[in-house]
Amino acid sequence: MTLIELMVVLVTGVALSSIISHFVPAIPISLFQIAIGVLLATMGHINVEVDSHWFMMLFVAPILFNDSWRFPKRELWELRAPILLNAILLVLVTTILGGYAIHWLIPQLPLSVALALAAVLSPTDPVAVQAIAKRVKLPENLLHVVTGESLVNDATGLVSFNTAVKATVAGTFVLGDALLNFAWMTVVGTIVGIVLGAGIITFRNWVSQAGLADVVFYTILTILMPFMIFWAAEGLHASGLIAVVTGGVTAKILSDRKANLLSAEATIVSVHSWEVIVYVLNGLIFVLLGITLPNALHSILKNTAIANWQAFLYGFAVWFIVFALRVLWAYFIQLGQHWHHRQTAVSFRSAVISGLTGVRGAVTMAAVLTVPAVTATGAAFVGRDLVIFIAAVVVVLSLVMASIMLPLVTKEASQHDFTQPESATSVDDSDERPKADLSERRARLWITRVGIQQLRDMQTENNRRIIHELISRRQKSARVLRHSLHDNQDQSDFAAEKELELQELALQAQRDRLQQLLVEETISPVTYGVQAKRLDQFEADLGSDRDLVWTKRLKWLYRRLLADIRIWWSDEESDTVYEESGVAKREMAKAAIKALSDFVSGQVGDTVTHRIIRQTAYNLIVIYRYQIEMTKHVPSFDQQEEDDRKRLELELKALSAERDMVQQLYDQKRITRQTSINLRQYINYAETRALVGRNEE
Repeated sequence: MTLIELMVVLVTGVALSSIISHFVPAIPISLFQIAIGVLLATMGHINVEVDSHWFMMLFVAPILFNDSWRFPKRELWELRAPILLNAILLVLVTTILGGYAIHWLIPQLPLSVALALAAVLSPTDPVAVQAIAKRVKLPENLLHVVTGESLVNDATGLVSFNTAVKATVAGTFVLGDALLNFAWMTVVGTIVGIVLGAGIITFRNWVSQAGLADVVFYTILTILMPFMIFWAAEGLHASGLIAVVTGGVTAKILSDRKANLLSAEATIVSVHSWEVIVYVLNGLIFVLLGITLPNALHSILKNTAIANWQAFLYGFAVWFIVFALRVLWAYFIQLGQHWHHRQTAVSFRSAVISGLTGVRGAVTMAAVLTVPAVTATGAAFVGRDLVIFIAAVVVVLSLVMASIMLPLVTKEASQHDFTQPESATSVDDSDERPKADLSERRARLWITRVGIQQLRDMQTENNRRIIHELISRRQKSARVLRHSLHDNQDQSDFAAEKELELQELALQAQRDRLQQLLVEETISPVTYGVQAKRLDQFEADLGSDRDLVWTKRLKWLYRRLLADIRIWWSDEESDTVYEESGVAKREMAKAAIKALSDFVSGQVGDTVTHRIIRQTAYNLIVIYRYQIEMTKHVPSFDQQEEDDRKRLELELKALSAERDMVQQLYDQKRITRQTSINLRQYINYAETRALVGRNEE
């Protein structure tokens, strides 16, 4: 298999894991990616040899650069004490104590190898923690600490790992030489990162001031930055990882100061390019881990010196050592804060939460896969397969334990940050905003309804068809949001329940009308079969059982394929069938409108319940009216241009109303600042899509 074919297969595996994770959100996506890698290795017979230098530069460097670029500076400064304590001292404690404990537990691993294993297991993975945090309530400051800690401890842990690995490869391990090497790699790496980060940004700003930069130049330069910084630092035998982190922080600070030199388009394109790149790189690391596991497992299982149960026991024991060290560290930090701040309570539960949030992930596996196969003398690297196997077990076990235990432990956990309680308290005291009661999804539902109401207010006889089209799109989005809220057991939505009942009523009316058209011989049996299957699919999509969506989709694709084949093989002309389908759609839509109108007419009273029912029925009627317009309206070229102009004007006004609603919700303290930013960004995307959707002249 060529390199290009291998990359296509690996990226396809990452995309497949994203699809699977969408339907099974309770399981971390990393586990699916590992499983896909195992299948590629066992069934596809794919084997990948990892070069340590290239792997670090191509995978770890851009991930660390992105983390350092995106981490908020204010939180980084306010939580600097717990971040630095966890990222530096805890890493060193884990490396030294954990290394000696592992060497004692597994005597066949030399001390330098045991220290390397403990060092590579010290970095935490904030991506996995944040994914788990979506389902549990973790203190916000704790999330910032874990994220900031990972920003620094990745570099600290990996420098310690590289130092121990190099000592093993060289065949000698002298503590003084290791410390001197560590200091050189850290100091020089920091200097290289600051100098190159500042230099590249200064060059970019100079080019921008000269009017020579464009979106492509800015994006490419930003993407190349971590690779250039890493390459330069490694050339000086310094830590490319520390250089990348310091370079990213430096570049971010200078970019914020000169943000007016760059276009908004360049910034947005660069940010989203990085999101895609980092997502793919994270996924590729775990897929590669899955590919490597069978070989490592095979080597371990056939090794007569280590029993199979013993190998797995080693993996569990090493995870427990790392977990226990983190728990004890958090507990002693609490004790120190309690002695210094008498009002601070000590909670072992909080310490356990800290231990569970220490999930190991992409960076750990990226590093452990770079362990060389041979030493400088040509001898085999002692314990390489066992180190990779244990690291994989620890990564998987930390993900599984966090997914299972965090929801249980945090049920009654305090919402204050146990690593820096005085910081959390000061934030609560200084911030007079009460806790927002609207989640982001529910706020999006609110602003979508505001956009629908704005479109209704602008409806005239001339723009009715376009208004129906725009309202129909928003109502579909609102339906998806309501179903997701129902799935997540958010606040109950009476409108969603009534909409389901009215949809079933309209569906039955459409079935009756379709049957009547067949009896009247207005349509042929072929057309009847096609439209009946369309109604079956609509019925399958009703409700909110997302666990069965994929099976419903497969059934729908199968039925659609059979319907197309049936039309193609039928004696009747395809054009006739499609014409009859248009007639059937119009008549069924009319029947649905009549059924909904009759139902609303039978509602007596003006209570809130009746108003919700009438409003929900009206929303569905708009959709059916739009379907009627779509089957009978074929605009000319000139009319199409006029429609595009009206559509853009109406869409922009609706988005403006939604943006105003976001500001109102924030002013009323119903949503958090971050939620308001996310909602505004969502509206900006919709506005950009509407603008670029026009034909360019």
